[in-house]
Amino acid sequence: MLSTATPQSRALLSAIAAAALLGSSACLPTLPGAVPVSVVDPAPARTATNTIRIGKAVRGDLSGIVTFTAQLRAKGEMAIVPRVTARVDRILVDAGARVRAGDTLAELKAGPKAEVLAQAQANQKASQARVNALESARSAGDAATVERRVQDARAALDQAQAALQPDAQAVSAADAALTAARNRLSQIQNDPARANDRPALDTARNDVQRAEQALSAARTPTGTQAAVEQARRELQDAEEARLLVRLSTTAFDLDQARALLEVANAQVKLASAAATPEEIRAAETSVEQTYAQAEIARARVRDATLIAPINGVVTEIKASVGTVASPNAAILTLIPPEMQVVVQADENLLPQLQVGQSANLSVESFPKDAFTGTIKGIAPVLDPRTRSVAVAIEVADPQGKLRPGMFAQLGVQTGQRQAALLVPKDAVLKVGAIDPSAPPVNIVYTVTESRVHRQVVNLGVTDGKNVEIVQGLAEGIDLVLNPRTDFLEGELISST
Repeated sequence: MLSTATPQSRALLSAIAAAALLGSSACLPTLPGAVPVSVVDPAPARTATNTIRIGKAVRGDLSGIVTFTAQLRAKGEMAIVPRVTARVDRILVDAGARVRAGDTLAELKAGPKAEVLAQAQANQKASQARVNALESARSAGDAATVERRVQDARAALDQAQAALQPDAQAVSAADAALTAARNRLSQIQNDPARANDRPALDTARNDVQRAEQALSAARTPTGTQAAVEQARRELQDAEEARLLVRLSTTAFDLDQARALLEVANAQVKLASAAATPEEIRAAETSVEQTYAQAEIARARVRDATLIAPINGVVTEIKASVGTVASPNAAILTLIPPEMQVVVQADENLLPQLQVGQSANLSVESFPKDAFTGTIKGIAPVLDPRTRSVAVAIEVADPQGKLRPGMFAQLGVQTGQRQAALLVPKDAVLKVGAIDPSAPPVNIVYTVTESRVHRQVVNLGVTDGKNVEIVQGLAEGIDLVLNPRTDFLEGELISST
């Protein structure tokens, strides 16, 4: 802690400080006019590290560089997800591999396309049903039986359709019962002799409630649309059976239905089988009727081959050969080859930053390599806590040396300043404002009559060594070039 020396002790303390600093020349001024001085403090004799350097702000030209430290990251991540559920047959890349758009990443064991297989199975089921109906009609062709079946099915359909509407008589009876219950309750409530008869009132109210529930139940249809559809299908089956009995069911009809069933079985087998190049070639050379089958085979091969959609680097492989992949999970992930960094720039730097500015980068992993970047975006809003704004910088890495997670030192070129008021960067301290809710401020310590005074300043550009003062400091005023955070306002210092 620094304190002002009393007149009685000034000479003694100055002698002690001078004796401690005698012969020390480790701290050299960076600007003209800097002289070494020491803080007068009733502490033991100070070493050379306590030497305070005084200098002046000077005018000069400055090439502005804004420096940041930030972590490299990928510009995004792309999950490679299969379009079908199938077994992983081959994975053709490894983690870390660089791929180009169009490269094959993995191959699945091409299986049936779901909608194609479903259609084939539906055809098979319909064909089997027709064969069964013909065989049944031939063996049991009783006209009276099938007629009775049709009548029963039609009656069941009528009943199901009627159940969709409420029973008018039941609704009317329930409505009348509700009216009677309400009248009984009203009579008790209006009768002075019974108005306070709690049991009678409770009974009447319960009767009204039960009557309301009964009316609601009477108005609710008992049937469902699903029951109607089921009854309609049963009627259609019965009518078809009656038609088959009325027609002359010949052996030719049954043989034809069985042939169609064999075709349907073959289609199911085709849809379920894995597509092969030979199958595709055979389909392509077949007649016009098999053109659709060739398209189905091509689609299955396309769905079973995973292609890189972009140039990138494989970051992770999440499946292995033999496992079953599905559209619900990624097989592997890619990141684009371009890197980026996002830095938080103080709001006072915003006038110096703009989209398109270039930046120089260096990383510890490749100390001899220089990388370049370009500002691609500046966030439109500030973080209210830090009073900073996010700046996105895209980094060029043609040789693929950079990796997400590396820390990079960045210097953004912000242009030239001529005849700017300059002080060494070390002469400026960033401290908390007096108001805790306000952002931090930049200060320098000026020197007047051997006393230091805190002065808030606004900064401009910097080249990493010197910084421009745009407000808060006049040219020619003495200031401390190496201030300490424990300076007191008005503290007395003296030259050594």
